[in-house]
Amino acid sequence: MRALGVLRRAVAVLWSLILTWTVAALAASRLAPETRRLLASRLAAHTLAALSVRVHVTGASIASDRPRLFVANHVSWLDVYALGAWRPVRFVAKSETATWPLAGTITRNFDALFIVRGSYRDAARVKDRVAAALAAGDSVAVFPEATTTDGTQLARFHAAMFQAAIDTGAVVQPIALRYRKADGSPCPAAAFVGDDTFAASLGRIIREPAVHVDVHVGPVLPSAAGTRRQLAARAQTVVARALGLPPSAVARPYPARPRRIAPAA
Repeated sequence: MRALGVLRRAVAVLWSLILTWTVAALAASRLAPETRRLLASRLAAHTLAALSVRVHVTGASIASDRPRLFVANHVSWLDVYALGAWRPVRFVAKSETATWPLAGTITRNFDALFIVRGSYRDAARVKDRVAAALAAGDSVAVFPEATTTDGTQLARFHAAMFQAAIDTGAVVQPIALRYRKADGSPCPAAAFVGDDTFAASLGRIIREPAVHVDVHVGPVLPSAAGTRRQLAARAQTVVARALGLPPSAVARPYPARPRRIAPAA
């Protein structure tokens, strides 16, 4: 019976991915940006339902549609679906994603912003694009660790994208993501780390009876309240506390640099 359930889920997931790809390839570019974001959110929810992944949102409420920079810890490719199903946002994704089968068409046509990992020059370019998106009224989600972990630790939050919030006056909203089983214990099957492949990861998730993802919304951090490194450190602290991680499992933030004050004329 379990094997039959896994087979049914695999078929449902395949259909959901094909549906999402078809919509992305044939219709997404013809839609208004707001409609395209809402459609992407509904398709993400559809895929999660096919995977038997349930999203639980806790923490601060979001009372307005004011553009904001969401910054979250990164555990899995499921993070994008969980956040996307919760809020219609744009994502910053690694450039390799644009070339992946299925995922490349989906991310490109649903307005992802691609970044070359490890390139400071490209980080500056993408920071300007994120700022432009925020200025245009879009909310953007980024994963400032620039890598994934298994959820039991937190890598350093890189500060580059926080500058986009400072440049536009957008608020920063930290998000803590945690994957668990129905009994509340950690769900290691969700982690997508190291040399893992999408196929292997998808297979593990499909074999799980159910996966629960907790999306904990942290308090708003005003972008005018510090430098980008200070903002990154504060956001990292909020996420680490929400995850209940000990200090030994949290990378030290970059030392904050003081703001330069122009000399008086």
